[in-house]
Amino acid sequence: MAAGAAASVRPRFGGSLRVQISERVSTIDPRQWPAASDQAATAERIESLIFDRLVRFDDHGAVQPALAVSWQHDAQSKRWQFRLREGVKFSDGSPLTPEVAALALQQLLGNTFDVSANSDSVIIQADHSMPDLLAQLASGRYFIFQTANDGGIFGTGPFRISDWPSGAGSKVILTSNESCWEGRPFVDKVELTMGVAFDQQANALIAGHADVVELPATQVRRTAQRGARTASSDPVELVVLQFNTGKLEIQDEHLRQAISFAIDRASIADVILQRQGTAAGGLLPNWISGYAHLFPVAMDLPRAKQLVTATGREVSRTAPLMLVYDSDDLDARAVAERVAVNLKEAGIVVQISGQITGVKNPAADMRLMRIRIAMPDAGLALAGVVTALGEAPTSLETIDQIYAAERAPIDAFRVVPLVHVTESYGLSPQVRDWMPPRWGGWRLEDVWLDQPPAAGEKSQ
Repeated sequence: MAAGAAASVRPRFGGSLRVQISERVSTIDPRQWPAASDQAATAERIESLIFDRLVRFDDHGAVQPALAVSWQHDAQSKRWQFRLREGVKFSDGSPLTPEVAALALQQLLGNTFDVSANSDSVIIQADHSMPDLLAQLASGRYFIFQTANDGGIFGTGPFRISDWPSGAGSKVILTSNESCWEGRPFVDKVELTMGVAFDQQANALIAGHADVVELPATQVRRTAQRGARTASSDPVELVVLQFNTGKLEIQDEHLRQAISFAIDRASIADVILQRQGTAAGGLLPNWISGYAHLFPVAMDLPRAKQLVTATGREVSRTAPLMLVYDSDDLDARAVAERVAVNLKEAGIVVQISGQITGVKNPAADMRLMRIRIAMPDAGLALAGVVTALGEAPTSLETIDQIYAAERAPIDAFRVVPLVHVTESYGLSPQVRDWMPPRWGGWRLEDVWLDQPPAAGEKSQ
């Protein structure tokens, strides 16, 4: 009996892991990185299965070796040298060399950096100090790749591309990289279907046609009640209200301040998003910044009503404010509806309207944005949020600078942070060792299937 129990939990090789996602990416080329944060997050998840970086974050957010085994820099952090791991091969069998790694990084870092190679190392230089270079190279698009003469692209990661068809709902096939320097992954194959609606994903999981699916916050509890396993990260996405201060109707700071006081963030986090997030007064979640408690999140409806009165205006049904949200985001619609209810209680009438992803509505007074913050480094995390909000970049080298930059758009009531939301997935019963980083993402190379589908079994 003891031997049987041990065998039931021992990792096994083999099987096809069936994954479904809602986003679509057209290429795995790191040089063609998506601008939108949600698409970039999807690209990073997929590309991390195929490529490696010089360095990576561990579970505590500390930078650790990957393709580089050691590094050093000068006193001003303007020149960095990374010594490469020996014996690493790309999935096509060609060796990883300093020249290949330097060429890849030069294309990704751009002309403000000078990337070169010597006998065993990659050297990165710039005219400016680069104290955060390690954290930068451990995230985003900075994968090491090799291109073939026919345009093919290869990595050193746990999987390689076997089939990449085009079109909505296309099924991408990734097969295990037998020559991966860290050892081959447990599963033989990953079947990744893109462009699948969230309700279809949940149904596929329950029906046994998928092993890993994405879950909006509003569907996590329901999916669990239907008997499925669920898993969530720490809060890694910011839902924020951004004002269109170019619109005359929203230029009065008293009105914007009233909107901030009128919103019940706790109710949005606990009721609307079913405790799959936390109320947010700041842009960064507390597990990244450590000072989120300094930003108030409490609703103050009497104060909101006083500020509305101070505007001397009536935001009525005849002249409502327009709030737009991403029509493809189920959570965003639910949040927008609750915001409208809160503002109505303060005497502010709001009309909500869905919009196509990535398309701005110039008639909107406010828009609900969802920004991914999958980065344990506070400075780089805030830089990504600031860029997504269209705020002016600033120096983010010290904690005081980071805190000041985070306060600026909030204190000016250009934005109103609402909630930080977790990244959630539904898992089939056979999925084992689902242990992604706390900031979300995948580690499919560590996943194994307790009872993989039989050979020749049709997956959908």
